[in-house]
Amino acid sequence: MENVEFYSLVAMCSLFAASTWCLARPHLLSSLAAAVASGLWVLLNGPIEGRVLYVVTPNHGLTESDLLSAVGLCIAAWGCWYSVRNRRRRRRRRATTGSTYRHPDDTRAVPVRVGE
Repeated sequence: MENVEFYSLVAMCSLFAASTWCLARPHLLSSLAAAVASGLWVLLNGPIEGRVLYVVTPNHGLTESDLLSAVGLCIAAWGCWYSVRNRRRRRRRRATTGSTYRHPDDTRAVPVRVGE
């Protein structure tokens, strides 16, 4: 492959974009995008890995760029948790309040003109 650095940069940019999307609008689709981009980054980060932080074997180790995928997976997990929590909260709120808003004395809150 002659464009390996280009593909690595595309994978890194997709990881940053998906993570930003997940942080800005956390829902299941943005969380899935961040998780997939993190997985792609692990596979394509070879040419721009950076320093080795922890050596596992003489040919394998934990590099600086591997930490980006860990952060991306943490963001994806947070986005998934946040969206599931908000979905449950909205369901609970809908079940308790009903479909219409009511006044505290159980009458419908209807706007009335001043002076009537």
